[in-house]
Amino acid sequence: MKKIEVISGKNIKLALGNSKRQYLVGELALPQELEYLRDPHVEAGITEYTEYTIEKPHYHTTTTEYAYVLAGESKYMNVNTREETFVKEGDFYLIHQGITYAQKSKAGFKLLFFKYPSGNDKVTVEDDGSLDEWYSSF
Repeated sequence: MKKIEVISGKNIKLALGNSKRQYLVGELALPQELEYLRDPHVEAGITEYTEYTIEKPHYHTTTTEYAYVLAGESKYMNVNTREETFVKEGDFYLIHQGITYAQKSKAGFKLLFFKYPSGNDKVTVEDDGSLDEWYSSF
């Protein structure tokens, strides 16, 4: 019989103390600190950066990412068009599959994200150094 499943806030907070990102639901290939809920259709998780953090350029071949900013500020760069997108607490946004992007986030940035469809489809793009200046300041 199906039931309502819960991950306690205490366990989420403990897991985020050991890593910057925790998946809450999905069919995950990589080990997690947190005992996540199984679902083959969607992935969801929390990202929390306690210090200034950059994410190197990458894209997803099949998944679209949806995110709600819980706290802080971040900037995304579409690597191909050089368009910058700023997000802050309370904003909801999506990144379509196939967009190559980089990210930089201020300390204290926290978001709830969803990926649909589920799957480990992240493709890292060679960093040629052209974003070094962009990464260096917020």
